[in-house]
Amino acid sequence: MARLGLFIASLGCMAAAVSANKTASPTSVRTTGEAAAEASPSAAKKPPAWLGVAIADVPQAEIPAAYAPTTADGAVKVQQVFRGTSADQAGLKEGDFILAINATDLHGRKTLLDTIHSKGVGDMVELRVGRDGKAFTQKMALSPKPEDMRSITQMLVGGPAPALDGKYYSGDAGALAQNKGKVILVDFWATWCGPCRMSLPILDALYKKYHGQGLEIIGVSSESLPDLKAFQTTAKLSYPLFNDIGHLTTNQYQAFAYPTLAVIDKQGVIQRMEVGLHSKADVEKWIKEYL
Repeated sequence: MARLGLFIASLGCMAAAVSANKTASPTSVRTTGEAAAEASPSAAKKPPAWLGVAIADVPQAEIPAAYAPTTADGAVKVQQVFRGTSADQAGLKEGDFILAINATDLHGRKTLLDTIHSKGVGDMVELRVGRDGKAFTQKMALSPKPEDMRSITQMLVGGPAPALDGKYYSGDAGALAQNKGKVILVDFWATWCGPCRMSLPILDALYKKYHGQGLEIIGVSSESLPDLKAFQTTAKLSYPLFNDIGHLTTNQYQAFAYPTLAVIDKQGVIQRMEVGLHSKADVEKWIKEYL
């Protein structure tokens, strides 16, 4: 029954984490398959197609002149490329501008999304992409969008841990690259998330027990700095806490639900991405496995 309770508790912040990410950030970011739930019943029988990127709208005035012509409605900028998707395989990068699809200039994201939603998995599309002051075309086959976006998180396992982008507000573990030779747990959490708050004493106790043996724990949250500092005044957590300004680190780790725990080995490679609340025994087992 204890394990069932943990499972039920772990579900509490999953949808909320995604919702909070959308409302807290000043830039509207969404995945290219997000509107598929509104598709026709016949389309719902098969997985929707997507590029495998998160995008942000860019007004025409902010698009470099080198990428002209662009429409008055602007284009989109790639915020994140999900590993293993068609965009990843085609070499799209964060910061790329998507200017046109199938020789049609983008009128904002609508042109891109409408075209993708009219296609099926495996269909080819041709993008006009702007990067480093030059525009080029790139063909790619559309990927299937996962039914559960949490499965995207697991694509990080086996790859190098992305750098942290933001600043520490309590303690300072330094850059991840400076911690080679240590086992690192990166905990994505929020003060309003019940399961996250239940996990904090577990992580704090394990930090105190294993820090001297080469364990580092870093708590990462995208909330406002005053709220985080106020929470820490009461919580008094021992391990370093990091403010993920603009959700950049959270997006890099594809933490679509809170809490999400990344287990990084001594070589800086992600070995586990665990979503939800877990028992102290489980977390301790993962630590000892890589220490």
